[in-house]
Amino acid sequence: MDITQSVILSVIIVLTIFLVVVGIQVFFTLKELRKSLKKANKLMDDADDIVSQVKKPIETAGNLVTALTAGAGIAHFLKKIAGEIKHERGEK
Repeated sequence: MDITQSVILSVIIVLTIFLVVVGIQVFFTLKELRKSLKKANKLMDDADDIVSQVKKPIETAGNLVTALTAGAGIAHFLKKIAGEIKHERGEK
């Protein structure tokens, strides 16, 4: 075997070892990435549940304010009608 063949063989062996090590590292990195994505997905699901729980009372309060506003409008309308009826009768 001459020097050129020895150099090529040693380069092939070194590159093979290097690629095997890099492949193993990529495998473990992807495995950790999968775990991290599962945790992030669980975190997003929990955040969605919390937002839903917070949203319900806020919507209820908004509906209550809307109902009170409508009630006040109806009361104002009834008061106005009662005033007109009194005015027509000549009452004060």
